Amino acid sequence: MKVLDTTFLIDLIRGQKDTAKIMDSNEPLLTTQINMYEVIRGMFIRNVSEEKYLQISEFFDQIRLLSLDDNSIIKSAEISSELIKNGQFIGDADCLTAGIALSNGVTTIVTRNVEHFKRIKGIKVESY
Repeated sequence: MKVLDTTFLIDLIRGQKDTAKIMDSNEPLLTTQINMYEVIRGMFIRNVSEEKYLQISEFFDQIRLLSLDDNSIIKSAEISSELIKNGQFIGDADCLTAGIALSNGVTTIVTRNVEHFKRIKGIKVESY
């Protein structure tokens, strides 16, 4: 199983061809509520058309969405605090994405944001 990060989702929405190999794989693909939030926030910022919004909403209806729950909050806080202590701060959205993934037994995140996620213990980063 792999979690699709926001960078991947945005590239997929934009129709970038390099996302096809991931989408065509037989592996279960997941994303998180955090990534959904970031994508939809970007849509509102850019005032996308209603048609585009409906396409993206349908995508989120078809993919398994991992939720932010108590266990993932605790794991995310652990990740963030460890990084801060080591002088390797990354944004909350990335810590939350990783915490949700790890608390659900998922260790691979598909992203272009390799530099942030490679700092997190237990996470394998897959770029595309």
